[in-house]
Amino acid sequence: MDKMYTTQLTGLFKKINETQVESFEDAGRLLAQALSADGTLYVKAFDPFGALELAVTAGSEPLPHSTILDNQQLTSRDRVLLFLSDTSENQALALLELCQRSQTPTIVVASKQMDSIADACDVLLVTHATKGLVPDDKGNRIGHPGTIAALFLYNQLHLLVQDILTEFED
Repeated sequence: MDKMYTTQLTGLFKKINETQVESFEDAGRLLAQALSADGTLYVKAFDPFGALELAVTAGSEPLPHSTILDNQQLTSRDRVLLFLSDTSENQALALLELCQRSQTPTIVVASKQMDSIADACDVLLVTHATKGLVPDDKGNRIGHPGTIAALFLYNQLHLLVQDILTEFED
């Protein structure tokens, strides 16, 4: 079963990279702009993605000037990176409305395409992780890759932002 999971997970990572090239570039530019203009990158993750807040702000390779969003005053120099599943859509829409009022650009990482979220944010990146990757003996899907896929997506963004910031310095 582990070979099947690994194969499916590799396919998911490939799909993430191949289907969102332009969105990755847009998100990377937005984040790099904030970091080069002394803005703050605020991170908010709704369940089940809470671990992503720590990965972005305090992990082994955090993005500079990043902090967990918790009632801070947002500005147009700042950026908000939001991680959500389809069950946190209403909470996310309320936060995106606040970001729009403060003219703070937003990048959303979601488990699936959500039109209401896409309309309310600047960039939507989709993990495509909506169910488990392998069947169990009863026909259920297990091995849900949501957090792994979101972390993979963040790491891809981190690498891209570092490349863009290096180009700015040169």
